Amino acid sequence: MTGGWWLDYVPPRPAATGDLYIQGSSNTLHSDGALVAWPGSGTPTQAQCAALLSSNRATQSLKVQVGAKACVGTWQRHVGWVEVTSIPDAQRIDVTATVWGRW
Repeated sequence: MTGGWWLDYVPPRPAATGDLYIQGSSNTLHSDGALVAWPGSGTPTQAQCAALLSSNRATQSLKVQVGAKACVGTWQRHVGWVEVTSIPDAQRIDVTATVWGRW
């Protein structure tokens, strides 16, 4: 991912910022919605991410490394999660993402 993405659209739309984006070169993901590190092992469910986001709404940036997982709350209140698959250079973070319904 370079720049950002609005995750509320199917397919997601590129954006300068958005529901998920990078800014600068600090291995940090940002969100105009909410972004919270997933503390458990395995893949979170929609209900688990919704609960985590509900209790951590103010978080909008997260330092990441390969394998990091996070729950995402989009601008239009969809629930999603991302996993960092690679960080090829200082200006790019590759992720896989799942977006569910609204919370």
